[in-house]
Amino acid sequence: MVLRTQPKSVALALLSVMFISLAQLAMKWGMSQLNLHFPEVSELWQLQRYSELLSRYLPYYFSVFAGLVFYALSMLCWVIALKRLALSVAYPLLSLSYVIVYFAAIALPWIGEQFSWIKALGIVFILAGIYLVFPRSTAKE
Repeated sequence: MVLRTQPKSVALALLSVMFISLAQLAMKWGMSQLNLHFPEVSELWQLQRYSELLSRYLPYYFSVFAGLVFYALSMLCWVIALKRLALSVAYPLLSLSYVIVYFAAIALPWIGEQFSWIKALGIVFILAGIYLVFPRSTAKE
């Protein structure tokens, strides 16, 4: 069926999911770090000490920039995948990003999310929904 005839399109959709997940994690870390240092960043900006502002917080800016690049790559993969995949296949795949980001946010100590049984139950529902709506091959084919 769809998986058998268009594996490259499914792969592109999954690549888009990975890029969007990376984008969300990178943006979360970079922006949360900049938020923590906002008083210093603001002071350096007002004092027009741009080189120090750039060098001191470069990893955070890089993380935000990388997140934007990942968003762009995700969009590129998604547009190409949507040309060849039915929406009923593509959009359930997109919801995998919620699952990936949730588990990564728990696992990565610099994100600092806490495990929650109610959120885990929501993840189970998302996975069950993907299973129910994703097309499967039948033995009659």
